[in-house]
Amino acid sequence: MKKFIIMLLIITIFISIFGEKIGEFYLEKFDINEMINSKEPGIRIFGHLKKYLETGYSGYLKSSNELRVLYDNVLSFEEKKYFDIMSSFSPNTTIEPIKKLEELEKNYPESLLIKTQLTEYYYKQWEITGDPKMAKTILERIEYIGNKMGDTPFVVYYKSKFLYESNLYGDKEEAYKLIREGILKFPENKNLVELYLIITSDLNKDLKDSELYDRIAKSYLKEPEVKENILLLIAKHFFEDNEKDLAKQIILEKVISNTRNSKILLISYELLGDFADTNIQKMNYYNQALKFESDNAELLEKWALSMLKVDKEKYKSLARIALNKAVTINPNMSEEARKALEKLRTEIKIEVMLKYLLPILLFVGLSISVLIIYEKKKARKEKEMILRDEEGDENDGN
Repeated sequence: MKKFIIMLLIITIFISIFGEKIGEFYLEKFDINEMINSKEPGIRIFGHLKKYLETGYSGYLKSSNELRVLYDNVLSFEEKKYFDIMSSFSPNTTIEPIKKLEELEKNYPESLLIKTQLTEYYYKQWEITGDPKMAKTILERIEYIGNKMGDTPFVVYYKSKFLYESNLYGDKEEAYKLIREGILKFPENKNLVELYLIITSDLNKDLKDSELYDRIAKSYLKEPEVKENILLLIAKHFFEDNEKDLAKQIILEKVISNTRNSKILLISYELLGDFADTNIQKMNYYNQALKFESDNAELLEKWALSMLKVDKEKYKSLARIALNKAVTINPNMSEEARKALEKLRTEIKIEVMLKYLLPILLFVGLSISVLIIYEKKKARKEKEMILRDEEGDENDGN
């Protein structure tokens, strides 16, 4: 019994050391690529497993298994056990990992590694369900880790993200303040860079904070792996900041040429249209965007208005069709589009009247006139015949 207790104590100490080692590294670096490139075998294996769970690419799982075989002699029993549990998780799932990590946390409540991983899975599940109880749990866990480890990149990221996204506990201005401070402290951390660019753009603070935003954005453009949605935010910023050539280059060379995502392509061409120099360019870009979502009311409006500015006589029929479709999809169209549609409808009514109704009316009028004249002539002839007949009768009587 005594030996069993000693063995259990040793196991607990080992897994605590393991958890602290990888957990602290993850909290302080918060960069999976840096973990993958670490010289420490346990950290490298953990990095590959995290990358597999984030991307779903089985190559990372294969690499982690190869590393586990290679470093089998230097990995502790506890490390092997934890990696077994972690490799059993499926990408894009939350329920099963949460159950297994909760059981593990009961046995090792002080493990930073388990605490950080469980917090991340709670966050993913909360984004799916919006459960207010889970939101409270997440906030408490972030505060606990922050009190223990300070404002590490992990803490700054999740606290800022939570404050920005939570309706119950959120504070967008505080989230912006926190992520801005974090990016000044950890300017090389890619997770913080991406979150800063998103929050700053969404709050329309990018032009006010232009100096920092430009520096962070241009540095991000040099990254080998970038996210398309963030590239579009950056491009929009540079369009608005009058760096159109750079913005256009980002969209054409970094986004459109490297994606098949229809939503991303739609936004890309719409942005190019919004900031195009000529109306014919706008018309062509909006038309290209509509190929990816033909029922987009806002795009239909933009396309129709640009056509009318290019050549009203040539495109008025197509513009009217587009605006009629737009107002059917969304009755709350812009004032400019509404006025343009009313004018086009009035013009088509006049055109129809002049082209079709007026000739018919003229024909009917002419026909009636001819008929009246004919009837008058006929009546006159009949009257003349009656008079001649009467005169003949009188002569016969005499």
